Amino acid sequence: MDNTVNKPSQCPSGNPFLDRLDEHLSTNNLEEKLQSWPLAKLDMRNLDLQSRHDLLDRLQEQMFEPTLTSLDTATRLYRMIRRGYIGRDPTLVQSRARAMTIARCAGKDLRDLPWLPCSAKGMRISGVTGLGKSYEILRALKQLPQKIEHGKSYAADWNHLTQATWLHVAMSHDGSIGGLLLQILTALDLAIGTSYSLERSLTNLSNEKLAVHVGIILINHGVGVLVIDEIQKRNFSGGTRGGLAATFFLRLLNFGVPIVLMGNPLGMNSLDTFSQDMRRVGSAGSIEMHPLEETDYDFTDCIAPALWRYNVMPEPSPISDTNGSLLFKYCGGIRDYGARIRASSQRLALDMGESFVTEEHMQEAFYGPDFSQRDRDLITGFRDKNPIILQQFEDIPWEFYAMRWGLFPSQDQDKQSSLTKSGGVSVSVQEKESTPTVKARKSVAQQATETVKRNRTRKENQETSREKIKSTLESSDIRRDGLQEYLISSLEQLRSSESRGNNDFQPKGA
Repeated sequence: MDNTVNKPSQCPSGNPFLDRLDEHLSTNNLEEKLQSWPLAKLDMRNLDLQSRHDLLDRLQEQMFEPTLTSLDTATRLYRMIRRGYIGRDPTLVQSRARAMTIARCAGKDLRDLPWLPCSAKGMRISGVTGLGKSYEILRALKQLPQKIEHGKSYAADWNHLTQATWLHVAMSHDGSIGGLLLQILTALDLAIGTSYSLERSLTNLSNEKLAVHVGIILINHGVGVLVIDEIQKRNFSGGTRGGLAATFFLRLLNFGVPIVLMGNPLGMNSLDTFSQDMRRVGSAGSIEMHPLEETDYDFTDCIAPALWRYNVMPEPSPISDTNGSLLFKYCGGIRDYGARIRASSQRLALDMGESFVTEEHMQEAFYGPDFSQRDRDLITGFRDKNPIILQQFEDIPWEFYAMRWGLFPSQDQDKQSSLTKSGGVSVSVQEKESTPTVKARKSVAQQATETVKRNRTRKENQETSREKIKSTLESSDIRRDGLQEYLISSLEQLRSSESRGNNDFQPKGA
């Protein structure tokens, strides 16, 4: 989406970077803005078979149902972009002077740059595969015009400028800074029609010098945010490469370019080890995404109802799944798998000449070629809260989930236990059971506040908690040998639970 301005700025007192963008960064009616429904205004009764299959292909790629998490993420993203442009207002003398200071860094190595007085904001988004991290960010970004042409501006002291409001790139597979820098230049070329990635004068530079030039180029084109995706443990596992990339991220923030880092939680943890300063990357928010629980509002009231509404069959399904529990059984709270089971079961029913989808279709689709055994294991692991199953996946922090699910005592549980033993106030099981559960929709602000309270000390104290527990245990206590043996002690119970879950999945006649 391009916005072109070919005449001098009519508002010399305004910020040219925001003149054509401000309305798009508004969070008013954000839910309606983000929502995408490919079935809108279509009569399902009169579609041919091929059209129905085509619509199923669009389910995972184009259907977007906003959740509280996606609204919070988009709001933070828009505010971060706007704040960054306010800090770089080219009509201000100090902003132009800062840009000139950055331009004079050309030819220097990354480590030799001076630190400027202030920095842009950064955001971190971590989560395991299939949760929709990239999908949600890209959905928010694509509501903005990516390229804006500016004509002559006396206030900004330029004759012409091509602005790139956002760039989205993937981290290089080997974690090399050179590969990442080339991808950034390529993404910029595709966005605004330049050819930086083909210039030998740039590509022949050392990585450290090229990193400085890339930062200068991003400033010169008024890039509003740089999103770096696919940060994984395997491509960011340490060494000088990862350290140089971490330094590059910090320098971009110091130049004034907001960044968003997204990836697997293990990869993000590896990134943290390079410098305490990497906490600056989360200054605009650190969002941790997890497979949804069966009772989470985002699942029961947002994702599950939307997936059930996405019906391309000639008739509605007779399945009644008002709380999403049946859908949860086949997706484990992972958005991608929820969309996949809905698409594959409808496709199977269409191929069989059926008019609607039944649970038998869902069972057959789940055990068919649309899901591998590893897919089913991942779903079962999160559905049944079974970390033993999750151990087979190197990119799943199964120990974290074991503690999250109460299979290993956390520091908070130790404190609660101590409080109870010392006569502190606690709620009895009977009182908990007699208290009615009322599920109400929480605002984004409420949800963010609760998340902060839950996560404030968990990460920092995790290792300390483990050592503290071990130091107070008798040598005969099995917990002294760590989480692995603690979990193994409950293996029979978990296997039993797994067995029951798999029996529920067995197709009829198996």
